[in-house]
Amino acid sequence: MKHRLAPALLLASALPLATAAHGEETSPASDTSAQIEALKAQVEALQTQVKALSAKVGKVEKAEPGWKGAPSWAGTDGWSFKPKGVLQFDAGYVSLPRKIAGLVPVSGTSPGNGVNTNNLGWNTRARRLIVGVEGTMPAGFGYKFELEMSQGSVGYEDLIITWQKPGSPWSVTLGHQYPLSSLELMTSNRFTSFMERGGAVDAFNYGRRVGGTLAYVDPKAIWGIAAGVYSEDIGNTNVARTGWQASIRGYASPKLGNVQTHFGFNYQHRVSPTDAQNVRYRQRPYTQVSNERFIDTGAIAAKGDDILGGEMALVYRSLHFASEYQHVWVHGLGSGHVFGINNGAGTTNFLAGDPQFRSGYVELGYFLTGETRGYKSGRWDRTKVLHPITDGGMGAVQINGRLDVTDLNDRIGGPATVLAGNNITYVNGGTSKGYEASLIWLPIDYVKLMVQYAHMDVSGGPSARAFSRFTSPLPSGFLHGYGVDSVSLRTQLDF
Repeated sequence: MKHRLAPALLLASALPLATAAHGEETSPASDTSAQIEALKAQVEALQTQVKALSAKVGKVEKAEPGWKGAPSWAGTDGWSFKPKGVLQFDAGYVSLPRKIAGLVPVSGTSPGNGVNTNNLGWNTRARRLIVGVEGTMPAGFGYKFELEMSQGSVGYEDLIITWQKPGSPWSVTLGHQYPLSSLELMTSNRFTSFMERGGAVDAFNYGRRVGGTLAYVDPKAIWGIAAGVYSEDIGNTNVARTGWQASIRGYASPKLGNVQTHFGFNYQHRVSPTDAQNVRYRQRPYTQVSNERFIDTGAIAAKGDDILGGEMALVYRSLHFASEYQHVWVHGLGSGHVFGINNGAGTTNFLAGDPQFRSGYVELGYFLTGETRGYKSGRWDRTKVLHPITDGGMGAVQINGRLDVTDLNDRIGGPATVLAGNNITYVNGGTSKGYEASLIWLPIDYVKLMVQYAHMDVSGGPSARAFSRFTSPLPSGFLHGYGVDSVSLRTQLDF
């Protein structure tokens, strides 16, 4: 079309000049030369217009939709657009605690009163219903907008604007995002090997916040480091949004022969809001088909906390190994702390010192069908299915095992016999040991089916004894142990 357009325009332009030339008497040579020059100038102007029109037509042709799990549009001017989403439906069963002493209650509705049996048994849940869009803009800008609509409400996922100058290793991310923390939290929930991330993510209250992240990634993609400052969750409707967090995370991922390695660290400094200076740590039984927390510190008066974590992972062909450890230092407040105007703790659980808590896991997984677990830029990524069922194959099949330990118990304030007023000298949040196994089937690249079994051994915590202070020795049953089993299923589609 554009090749036929230029001659037509040139002919239409030349006709008036030609008509004028025939209508006049023979002009001197100088007049003829002037007309020729004028015609050349018009031809050059038309050629410039044709080039500009051709460039625009080319951009329109480039904007035809493509497909990568969902339709996408990309122009040559830097703009692109792609709808995205995640659907996760869970079903499962969580057993009643076994081997609890008769003196310990097995019914109740609040921490310290035992186990809320309404939260146990068979249940179903839409774990995530996420819809959104993402894309790029000129000059290296990008965007992502996601809403989460499970449980009959609207939540906020990634709501960010990014900028990375073309060719630069530096990038900036602004908006609602996960603060820098563990390997599993930095990994999309679409690509985890278990239904829920490691116990630390649940127990230590990791969640998205509004803020900014500055990151540097080695041009050879061998290492990277990032730092950020964040305020609070965008869903917090409190006007006094005074809580904040600063984080840093670094990693190195050299390839050693056929082995992809990952070594990382993360550090977080978190400050409680001035009107609610407290922290609380608790954990579900490795599934969210139950909302029961068998280990729970209750709200502790505190200015905030510091968290230091280590990460390690290896991928060798179809085998992968992963391990993380997180250690928390709580900056507790004693009952004699003086609060400012309109400020407070929001709890009466004041401490005689600064407790410490910890959580970590060790994981091993293997693809029976030959795939390699996806990894990119310091986080787990999508695994490419080698033989999807659309090609007559059986898809990808992966088995995984994990040991996960979270300890929310700590003795503080020196000897147990020493009390300072109403200050608590022992935090009995409980300790959990989780033994997990999962079987994953990926029939095609964007569909995931998973079955998971988890056994949770619990020692202490609110189901054994209430959050309390004590002298010495430990009361009978204070650290009594029991077990909980769960079986969960997940159906997932992402695009």
